[in-house]
Amino acid sequence: MPDIARNTDLVLFWGCDPETTPWAFDGQLASRLCYWWSELGIKSIFISPDLNYGAAVHADKWIPILPNTDAALQLAIAWVWIVEGLYDKEYVRTHAFGFEKFSQYVLGEEDGIPKTPKWASARCGIPARTIKALARYWASKVTTIAHGNGGPGIRGPYSTEPGRLEVLLLAMQGLGKPGAHQVKMLEWGRRSINESDPMPLGSKIPKVMSVYTGAMNFTTVKKAEADTGVGGKDVSHGINVPKQFLPKDLIHDAILHPPLSWYGTTSATSLLEDQFTQYHYPAKGCSEVHMIWTDTPCWITCWNDGNSYIQALRSPKIEFILAQHPWMENDCLFADILLPVNTKFEERDIATDCMGGQFRLILNEKQAIKPVGESKSDYEIVCMIAEKMGLLQEYTGGKSIDDLVKSGFENSGVKDRITFAEFEEKGYYVVSTDTKWEEQPTGLIGFYTDPEKHPLKTPSGKIEFYSQNLAQHFPDDAERPPVPHWIEKGISHDENRSGERAKKYPLLMISNHGRWRVHANHDDISWLREIPTCKVKGADGYYYEPLWVNPLDAQKRGIKSGDVVKVSNERGGVLAGARITERIIPGAVYMDHGARYDPIVPGELDRGGAINTIVPHNTTSKNATGMAVSGFLVEVEGVRIHELMQKYPEAFGRSYDPAAGLRLERAIASD
Repeated sequence: MPDIARNTDLVLFWGCDPETTPWAFDGQLASRLCYWWSELGIKSIFISPDLNYGAAVHADKWIPILPNTDAALQLAIAWVWIVEGLYDKEYVRTHAFGFEKFSQYVLGEEDGIPKTPKWASARCGIPARTIKALARYWASKVTTIAHGNGGPGIRGPYSTEPGRLEVLLLAMQGLGKPGAHQVKMLEWGRRSINESDPMPLGSKIPKVMSVYTGAMNFTTVKKAEADTGVGGKDVSHGINVPKQFLPKDLIHDAILHPPLSWYGTTSATSLLEDQFTQYHYPAKGCSEVHMIWTDTPCWITCWNDGNSYIQALRSPKIEFILAQHPWMENDCLFADILLPVNTKFEERDIATDCMGGQFRLILNEKQAIKPVGESKSDYEIVCMIAEKMGLLQEYTGGKSIDDLVKSGFENSGVKDRITFAEFEEKGYYVVSTDTKWEEQPTGLIGFYTDPEKHPLKTPSGKIEFYSQNLAQHFPDDAERPPVPHWIEKGISHDENRSGERAKKYPLLMISNHGRWRVHANHDDISWLREIPTCKVKGADGYYYEPLWVNPLDAQKRGIKSGDVVKVSNERGGVLAGARITERIIPGAVYMDHGARYDPIVPGELDRGGAINTIVPHNTTSKNATGMAVSGFLVEVEGVRIHELMQKYPEAFGRSYDPAAGLRLERAIASD
């Protein structure tokens, strides 16, 4: 960040909202950085379908783009640079591999279609003159690209391609030189002993098998057998990894349509070669899933095709669902048993954290209040179940919570700087900044200075415009070819406005993390729901999830601000409250991810605005097991809410509190 402050002229915020996505995890660091850079005279250009909160506050220029069309824009920028000679030819010669093949595709020599600004404009909705101006301005300035936490640009169909193209564009302008970086406006910095993973027990349950869903760091995992998934020890977290695991975005297919196979553990920090390792479900010698044990119940809310997850949760294959959670999150509605988890205020714990991303802290989290009701920590719940199974000693190693806190302190790296007694009394320890921090290498400066001495982990050791790994392992993959492409339509998805489905569903939906909640958490907080942009009050008194619609699209459909509308495609529908605004590009609509699930017809129509119930079913592409939950086709139409009330009197007649939304009685009474 200091190097950007000293040497960067321009920051491109690409699909990034620094005033929304980092707040829950990193305090106000991203916001303060943006203000600081502006004060230093660094220009900010936001490229996104919506004039999001970060763009509204910080942007010198907003370039609206249709969702999931970034690859077309990127290829057109590359075309301008190649044709006009505006890229760093020497850097490409010494730091890159396969540029000739990339150039052939961009110039149209491969497929007969030059990727000109005019060609891109028809796909991404940006005028050709703006594309040319952006390309030339970028080439004249030292530029960094910034992202937020899971912006929509990385969550769409075939999002591997804009992700790869971004690196190539940065390379064409000298990636790694002072001021030329790719940065994330966020740090993840928290880990505590009470965030317990129950799966060390799950792997020991005979017949009724629970499943581990691949949410942890697999960096150091060793495979037990090539065809059984994973097995062994995750040294980074110190827990056993079962032989069988599932990527979260394949759980519905695993339950409903086994067997499955896929590539990679799907962890972003996995070993490079792991993405070319094939895994199977059911794994060799393992059962299919019969039980679900969850302490993070947001499958419906967070992952692909939530309606299919609902089918999976209701499948007769699933004999039992145990959910443990502080709140009545969406998946809790389907549980056979709910175990109440206490909040952080009710626990004794130790954790690492970062204060605004600026200081690393070791925190002594003392219990602020006694647990309310029968609530326990996640760890205590697992211990109680382990005791019933005769596994308590094996699970805990005979250590109490106090023992674990002290062990955490002794292994934190600070015991030579502060005694445990001092830590107990003070409550925290701030890890001091390295006095020689300014002398440390910044970003990829080593690679920029000497690529032979500081090679990358690619086969060539350089930035690969032509991926040798993809050419070797997936030579016939048209959805993720060795040279990144614009994918008009592939096998996995048809979510483009030029496709046949667009005749029925002509609008592209963008969905990002919500400003007023984390997933479905906080959707019931009355103070937040009073904020006008948080909810839209319908004619029936229900507070609906807002849907941003451009005035041109609203006029075509006879929709006015405040109307209750239905957002739908063949996967189902959700109701929303229309918010007519020019802060969204024509041809696109916007709806936050993560609303509470409130089914009118389970699996078909949702009143709460849980948009993930109708996102695409398939993963990023055939061989890339990531999410595709933004940049997909929908239609929007007004609804006669009173007619729906008459048609579904039971769904509309359940207990409801306008100030907080769904009530506990309502959830329990649901079928």
